Amino acid sequence: MPTTQNSAITLTDTTFTWADGSRALDGLTATFGAGRTGLIGANGTGKTTLLRLVTGELRPTAGTIAVRGQVGYLPQQLTLRTGATVAELLGIDHRLRALRAIEAGDASAEHFDALADDWGVEARALAALDAMGLVGIGLERSVGTLSGGETVLGALTGLRLAGDEIVLLDEPTNNLDRRARHRLYETITTWRGTLLVVSHDVELLDLMDEIAELRAGSLTIYGGPYSAFQEHVAQQQAAAQQALRSAEQLLRIEKRQKAEAQTKLARRRRYARSDSENKRRPKVIMNQLARDAQESEGRLRTELDEKVDSAQRAVDQQAQRVRREARITVELPDPDVPSSRRLAELRGPAGRRLGAPGPAAHGSDRSQRDREDPPGGDTRAPTCRRGS
Repeated sequence: MPTTQNSAITLTDTTFTWADGSRALDGLTATFGAGRTGLIGANGTGKTTLLRLVTGELRPTAGTIAVRGQVGYLPQQLTLRTGATVAELLGIDHRLRALRAIEAGDASAEHFDALADDWGVEARALAALDAMGLVGIGLERSVGTLSGGETVLGALTGLRLAGDEIVLLDEPTNNLDRRARHRLYETITTWRGTLLVVSHDVELLDLMDEIAELRAGSLTIYGGPYSAFQEHVAQQQAAAQQALRSAEQLLRIEKRQKAEAQTKLARRRRYARSDSENKRRPKVIMNQLARDAQESEGRLRTELDEKVDSAQRAVDQQAQRVRREARITVELPDPDVPSSRRLAELRGPAGRRLGAPGPAAHGSDRSQRDREDPPGGDTRAPTCRRGS
């Protein structure tokens, strides 16, 4: 199994802009090392886009992404042929074929190369399925006979068997009932290496070592699980709300003082006109006084305007710190998850996996694309795969 201690994802001023000019990510700088990170953010903030950048499916418009370690990816839209076998789902079908051929007496070098001395591949795979709660599921069984939850857990088992140092999961609990979700939670708590999980599942996010939030194109990392993130944000927002109230109060004071000053200036102008009309002083003196008054009034107006503008900028700045979006709170149901064959009947064709067309086995085949990617982009559904 590959080492996991030095696995890491490093973003350096990473920016991604779609072909239509819309910017999804803006100058992200961060490092994800060994441990569990929950990636959160409102729909459309670029979470799936970031995962696709890490896998190499997309390339940054600017900046760099350095990935150290083998990458495994479980997309929200897991697509594969319903006729595929569990062995194919696990990614071990080529080794099993080689093992069967050797056991049948075929000593071709290509079979030994494909097996790569993994003589216990079948036993390891069955043990891993059992540990995931998929007891009794044979490796030759058709994926079309599995439920959506079983399919997801099987794909996750495949990633674990592969020993990927870096694993990316996109909304892994979406199609899981309560029992399957808790099986996934147990697996997550013992996961080694770098795990980056996109999710709205609060219970899953509370198993993370840190939370990375994508918001307005920027990325902020908070230590601790989701509950610690909520506490930090609550404190931050209380301070931001107080600062906003103080800024708004100062703005009201500056506007009131400006209005009072303008009233006084108008009164002075009336007195000056009255003096001039009554010729109480020589004309030369009156003209000089008028010029001095205009200059003084101009300076005062400029000063008052600057104070009001400064107070308004302070209000705008503090208002940006206040979150307007709703908190992430999701109640996941306990669905009667249909088999992937039934899902195929309901959804129709959706992308390709393992070199052949087939229906979607996990998630809707357009929903995530509609949330994350702009019209006119790549519409191919991602597959469960490993990168380098």
